Amino acid sequence: MDDQAALIARRVALAAAAWFNAPADVEAYRRLAAAVGEWNAYASPQLEDSDVDELLDDLADVTPPTPLGQGVAELEAVLRRQARREL
Repeated sequence: MDDQAALIARRVALAAAAWFNAPADVEAYRRLAAAVGEWNAYASPQLEDSDVDELLDDLADVTPPTPLGQGVAELEAVLRRQARREL
């Protein structure tokens, strides 16, 4: 945890303790909500804006998509063969 995260985490903990000790205190709840919002903003991953092609786009060239029913039918056939052997 870096210094900024530790500072924000401390603010969240202090605000939570204040609200826990006085749950009817609107200002304490506002500080808790603000601290949690600050933590969420800091801890959320930030995606880079890049125009990189999707990694999965090339998979269709290697293995084209198949209808779901075809894959299920093949799986069903394998399971039925195994079940017959076990009987």
